[in-house]
Amino acid sequence: MKFAVLLLVTMGVGFAGPREDVQAVALSLVGTRELTGRNDGPVIDRILASVGLEGTGAPYCAAFNRFAFDQAGLPTVGPRSAWSPDWLRGATWTRQTGGKTPLPSDAFGIYFPAKGRVAHTGLVRTWGDSVVITIEGNTSPEVTTGEADRNGDGIWSKRRLKRQIYSVRDWIRE
Repeated sequence: MKFAVLLLVTMGVGFAGPREDVQAVALSLVGTRELTGRNDGPVIDRILASVGLEGTGAPYCAAFNRFAFDQAGLPTVGPRSAWSPDWLRGATWTRQTGGKTPLPSDAFGIYFPAKGRVAHTGLVRTWGDSVVITIEGNTSPEVTTGEADRNGDGIWSKRRLKRQIYSVRDWIRE
């Protein structure tokens, strides 16, 4: 199933639009785990290759966003970067000021005070009044805060409190 959606999207078979295509790719990867817990494995290496980091074992949350956009046929939409803050430049929504209501496939960021910056990103699946459902790479499946949020063992859909989200950026802008 995972690669069936990737194959369809890669072949240029769209679903209902760019947001839905990004969602289909991202959801097809949910449950993918690292081979040894060191940001590795065949799928993780393909994700890292989308930003020129194949085989490096680098953190891949931002590369996951890039890979989903690429596989959905959007290679020029959003940054080609593995640096999570790049995905939130020009935020269209922030926790402090609000803004445009986030939509599926928008990039979200989580701020880590110890790092002094956004240090984790992923994609919005659904945006609610108090809860956000996300799809994220390099995270854990558990509802946690801290290091497991930004350095987990795979690709997971998570339920997060809206107050955990620092900012959101709409790259698709339909």
